Amino acid sequence: MTTSSTSRSANSAHNPWRVILVGRTGLDQVLRRDANIELIRTRETIEAIGELGDPIDHESPAQAIVIVNADTLEDEPSQRKRFVNALRLVDPGVCTMIVNDSDDAFDGSLRRSQSLDELVASIHDAIERADRSAPVTLRYIDPDDLSDPIDQITGTDSGGEKSDREDEAESAADGEPVAESKPEVTVVVQNDSFEHRAQRTFEDEDDIHKQVVMGLDPKNTPQTASTHLHQAPVVHDDEPLVLAMLKGKPILDAALVQINARLGRSDITLVKPDEPGAMLGVPIVVGDQNVGVLCCDDERWLNTTGRALLMTHASWLSAWVRLEIQQSQLRKCAFTDSLTGAWNRRYCERYLEAAIKQARSARQTVTVMVFDIDSFKHYNDTYGHSAGDAILSETVSLLKSVIRPSDRVCRVGGDEFAVIFYEPTGPREAGSKPLESIYQIACRFQHQICNHRFPKLGTEALGTLTISGGLASFPWDGHDAASLLDAADRCAMESKRQGKNAITLGPGAESVCHLDR
Repeated sequence: MTTSSTSRSANSAHNPWRVILVGRTGLDQVLRRDANIELIRTRETIEAIGELGDPIDHESPAQAIVIVNADTLEDEPSQRKRFVNALRLVDPGVCTMIVNDSDDAFDGSLRRSQSLDELVASIHDAIERADRSAPVTLRYIDPDDLSDPIDQITGTDSGGEKSDREDEAESAADGEPVAESKPEVTVVVQNDSFEHRAQRTFEDEDDIHKQVVMGLDPKNTPQTASTHLHQAPVVHDDEPLVLAMLKGKPILDAALVQINARLGRSDITLVKPDEPGAMLGVPIVVGDQNVGVLCCDDERWLNTTGRALLMTHASWLSAWVRLEIQQSQLRKCAFTDSLTGAWNRRYCERYLEAAIKQARSARQTVTVMVFDIDSFKHYNDTYGHSAGDAILSETVSLLKSVIRPSDRVCRVGGDEFAVIFYEPTGPREAGSKPLESIYQIACRFQHQICNHRFPKLGTEALGTLTISGGLASFPWDGHDAASLLDAADRCAMESKRQGKNAITLGPGAESVCHLDR
């Protein structure tokens, strides 16, 4: 590190940064003292990718820096390179750094012993070196097609033939003009089995869920290309697919419109692999899964020049489907708790805020229950962390078995949970009776916890686990997500003071539950 770099950091404020720490870097306490840094901590690399793709809000700094503890990564260079490539796929401008190690795959390195000024200066220098201003080319490679994945990623060739970069270097040495190269990100897609349509379940929810997960208002977002096949070709060829993916909609319909427009036809269709006529078409294969077949009514064209053209477009669409699946997985990581499968704190706060906004317009109520497991630390210390993890997972399973389809279970802390009770559309069938009281649901769950046999609790397996919770309702107990959660939390603390194993209702929640009964 140069003296000028340190001086620059100490004497002038830098632009705002969004810093994502991966693993136990030991830098969080120091970096937290910098007011221009939005600090985020993650345990694993996949969580870091999810955080990078989903900033906290619209005010989050645009410049992102991912700092990784070397112990969190595998020693294999190709695995480290793939992690960096995955980050750049999400954000081409991201700056990547590693702690207490050096690796050419990263833009720079840091030491735990550095002061705040030294850390800031090192990060600033790494950002300047990581020039991502040029356009990024994405290249999808199936591992089965690679003779040596490491050589393919680094741009070398173990077979002895010269790579494109070597050719450019030789041309430059001979004085020949060399075209400006573009940075290339290679994404190696694992050839695993999957059910493509099953990925839709995560996004296929109500409007509030889509608003939270996609970060877009479904009513005020640009529309994707129409599925009518007679429309004029779109100038920006892949834009309809991008818009569809951002909104969580299937990209296949938009892609079909583009394929017809490219080829100047209107009779190219997409059929399921088991439908009649599928054997005559061109399959779209992702991994070892056939996700659809491109067919054409004009069999003469299909069996001559058309087949080669459709094979090219099937390969193009296969890459888009892979990217769609990756995006779905990243969004899921950003909003779910990996241990229990419940929604996480980020989802809870965003969903609750959106639900309150909708309920305010529709003159409806939203009720929140906050609870934790009584004496959870005792069970965790006595029976081990694996037993504690099992208790948390089974608690979520029990809770999901008693709530309504529109309600949301969120893990907001270690053993602390929040349940959002909200049914925006009312009863599913006209003339049906009102659903059960929220208080009755809460009590039924409390009873199940008390009587559930947790296998890892040994002799204390039956009748020893209890919960203490609090219920609060909008608009009486709180006017926004923060105040409503705070009111429910105060009621939960009152349950603790009463001797635990209790559910306390706020004034608003008591009114709502009374009306339900």
